[in-house]
Amino acid sequence: MRVRSGAQDGLICFREGEIVHAQSLSIEGEEAFYDILSWELGNFECDDSISQKETIQESWDFLLMESMRRIDKFSS
Repeated sequence: MRVRSGAQDGLICFREGEIVHAQSLSIEGEEAFYDILSWELGNFECDDSISQKETIQESWDFLLMESMRRIDKFSS
């Protein structure tokens, strides 16, 4: 899934329902995923291409909970 927000461009890749790779600017992996989820707005474009990279090992529910924790921490 390609995500765009203004000049920002990110990529989140899924395999069998799990998030396996994320990329934003020069960041890859979990930090890129957290960066993308911190954007206020975004346009999403899905395709069926397969990522050869596996930079994320955590489950999608852990990643979402950690993203929300970070957003809450920074907005306090």
